[in-house]
Amino acid sequence: MDKREFGIGMLRGNLFWLVICQCIWQFTTNIPRPYLPLYIENLGGSPTDIGIVNSASAIAGLFLYPLGGYIADKSGRVKLVSLATFGYAFSFLPFAFAPHWEWLALASFFQNLVLFYAPILTVLMADSMRAGRRGQGFALAISLPAALGVVSPFIGGYLVDAWGIVPAMQFIFNIGFGAGILVALIRVFTLKETLDPSSVEKLDFRNVPKLLKDSYLSFIETVRWMPDLIRTLAVMQVLQVFFNGIAGAFWIVYATSLLGISATSWGVTSAIQGGTRLVLAQWSGKLLDRVGRRKLLIPFMLLVPLYPLIFIYIVKDFTGLALLVFLMAVGNAFLMPGFQSLLADAVPKDRRGRVTSAVGGGNFFIDIRNTGMGGGMLLFLPMAIAQILGGVLYESDPTLPFYIMSVGMAIVAMWAYFKVRDPKDLYA
Repeated sequence: MDKREFGIGMLRGNLFWLVICQCIWQFTTNIPRPYLPLYIENLGGSPTDIGIVNSASAIAGLFLYPLGGYIADKSGRVKLVSLATFGYAFSFLPFAFAPHWEWLALASFFQNLVLFYAPILTVLMADSMRAGRRGQGFALAISLPAALGVVSPFIGGYLVDAWGIVPAMQFIFNIGFGAGILVALIRVFTLKETLDPSSVEKLDFRNVPKLLKDSYLSFIETVRWMPDLIRTLAVMQVLQVFFNGIAGAFWIVYATSLLGISATSWGVTSAIQGGTRLVLAQWSGKLLDRVGRRKLLIPFMLLVPLYPLIFIYIVKDFTGLALLVFLMAVGNAFLMPGFQSLLADAVPKDRRGRVTSAVGGGNFFIDIRNTGMGGGMLLFLPMAIAQILGGVLYESDPTLPFYIMSVGMAIVAMWAYFKVRDPKDLYA
């Protein structure tokens, strides 16, 4: 990383601008995400319908994610990310004007369809960090935008309680459209390509069918290429998104309907998470780089199966919920940057786009806002099945999704304990 690049401390060049964009997202488009299940309910949806809306988003990822990774590794990262962000900005408008819950399913499908560039953001970050210091780099890149989570949830919760869920969500999604256009312009004018110009190929974008065919063949080749560590992380991610997805959308539904927690109070949980991760960011990142990933990640993974059990057995009011969220946030301060840097360290630069589009960005974390799933070609089908299954189970018994998540995450923790190892060689 060139110290002459614009930025502050470790955050320079691409990394600085990517974090600025994430801060804008955190303060605008991330506000409505925790309340989407309530929005679906208020537009006539049932718990099963909540699962259908979320599964539509997952199914959409099956179509273009291989294309994003293929283009990023062959033709460059920056042009793809910059142009696709404009499409993502427009995807907020269908959410803002949805008259019925069925529209939200279509909106979710379209949004994830144009979000095929998302894994490449993690690739750009990894390319812009020095090997051996990615723990600190990812910790900062994750925690600084999350710091705005200390403020933004109060806005979302206040609007939902003051205006009602539907008017508040419509307003916030319109704000998201404007923020998306701003982020797209920032990326167009500031990001610099990280691939060696001599390795960049000129792709024929006029022949879309051939491009899609080549991208899917490249996805198959990438899966066959994966070394043991990447395969291990891929299996872990598949299991994680499935078991986390079963309960993910229903934390807020359970809390508001059965525990009597208000939207404003729910929003405060995001502030707790953001503040905790910000305080721990530098410390956790340095420890991950100095001690090693495995020694720190495994203990925190062994705590994850306890989260849903604490939620249904111990949490009775907002105080209990806040303590659970704090416990989650401490774990996430290590799990999120730890697995992202682990994946980045183990993959050569010229394959990062395709690998990340296949298995996700190593975005392993658990929280109560249904945001701990990440995206990757191998993850979308289990994610879609989990969302629908979770809705059916919740209608049968509201505690069932949480029991299944607990058992499943115990399986994931055991898999990680026996299989995950730090890579011997770190790729730049």
